[in-house]
Amino acid sequence: MHCTGQEENPKPFQNSITISGGFGLVDLDQIRRLGITYERVLKNDWNLNVSVLTDGSQSSWYAGDVSYNDTTIAISDWGVQRSNQMIKLGTTKNLFEFFYLGADLNIGLCTKTNAIRERQLGYNSEYNVWMNNPTPEVDPSQIYGWYYYIENDIQRYLNYGLSLKIGAQVPLKNRFDLIFQYSPEYIWRAPFNKNLSSTSAFRHFAEMMLCVRI
Repeated sequence: MHCTGQEENPKPFQNSITISGGFGLVDLDQIRRLGITYERVLKNDWNLNVSVLTDGSQSSWYAGDVSYNDTTIAISDWGVQRSNQMIKLGTTKNLFEFFYLGADLNIGLCTKTNAIRERQLGYNSEYNVWMNNPTPEVDPSQIYGWYYYIENDIQRYLNYGLSLKIGAQVPLKNRFDLIFQYSPEYIWRAPFNKNLSSTSAFRHFAEMMLCVRI
């Protein structure tokens, strides 16, 4: 990635800042990502870059247990939330005029939350219908809509891995470029809790970036 911009008398800027936003996929769950990148121009069309990124995903809610009696029905669902904060150190090689190819070393933190939520229905004998019926003893801060969370298991991991990137950039006026990038990455996760097992994930990201030369 090399931010070029457009000027009548081009000046060889050596640094650039890029703000990025995009989405990705892992296990068919969508991920949202934001980040910022600093880049330094090297010799022979090579560039050195450092990025700070954050992303998160929320799985679909899956049906859990159902319990009931004559007056109450309790329905529980479960889902998984993940968030990642990553630092990437990498290089890119400019190809032709508007394309580049590169690779990164990645390190960061992953937080995984296994959540269970519950919804209660109470029987209204006056109208002969089942109605939403949050339990009175539940902390109101835990209630979201007609659901409340009854369990949150939080797990933390050390992230490390490798990623590739290929992109195309469109010069804009003055010092700005618009960049489109695809980046697959393979991440290993080592748990801080020794009772958990290590995991790994292969993730894909498509990002759009605004680059400014400084």
